[in-house]
Parts: sequence; structure tokens; C-alpha cells
Amino acid sequence: MVLKTYQDWWAAQVKAYAGGDPQGAQVRVYSADVALANVLMSLRSLQDAKMVMTGQPVLDPVVKSLDLNGTSQTAVISDCVDVSGWHQVDAGTGSLKDAPQHLTRYPATAVLRSSGALWKVFDFNRETGRTC
Repeated sequence: MVLKTYQDWWAAQVKAYAGGDPQGAQVRVYSADVALANVLMSLRSLQDAKMVMTGQPVLDPVVKSLDLNGTSQTAVISDCVDVSGWHQVDAGTGSLKDAPQHLTRYPATAVLRSSGALWKVFDFNRETGRTC
């Protein structure tokens, strides 16, 4: 369930960033707190710049820890995110607008918490200083 939520969160981001969910409604289903705020801020920045994302990131998530005790159940997922096939493009012309020195593979850690019967991504940290 935890890995599926994480993967669904990424699928919702791909749809939102491609322009198919401009308000990030589906992202809200799978995330909260810092993770949600960061996605919505990135989505707004893309829209303001009149850009969308095309393609798809490739994920390799692994559950690193799972704590089902107590009222606050948490899970930590470690991932190597490959965005080499996911690109920023001009929404009007379709021309590629990737930053010249953007990182194409990076390690990342996601923290998920249960919200009733549902898991949500609460935090997501990219390690931009290294690759995986």
C-alpha cells in the first residue's frame, strides 16, 4: 500500500505537470504538508512560465522503514529518480526548455504517514548534490 501510494503520487504529479490536472487535485489525494506545498509551488511556477512537462520519470522505490505502532504510522521510502526522459517544454510551441545543467538522476527520500486508512506523502527530499 505504501509503495502504491508513492507511485500514485508520482503519476498524479506527471499528470498535473503535463497540464492535465492544472490545479493538482489528484496530487492532493496522495500528499499533504511539505510534499504537497512543494508540488503545488512547482506547478504554479511551470504555469507562470507557460511550460509543461512531457515524458515520464523512472522510479526505483524501496521501503526503508515502516512503523505501524502508535497513532502516527510512518514509512520511509528511498528512491533513485531518473528524470532523463521527463522534460520541460514550452506549452505553446513544444520546444524543449530544460535547464542546461539539470540533474537527470538523483537519490530521494519520501516520508509517508497514514491518514486514517490512507497513506500520504508528507515530505520528499532530493539529494541534488549527487547522482545514483
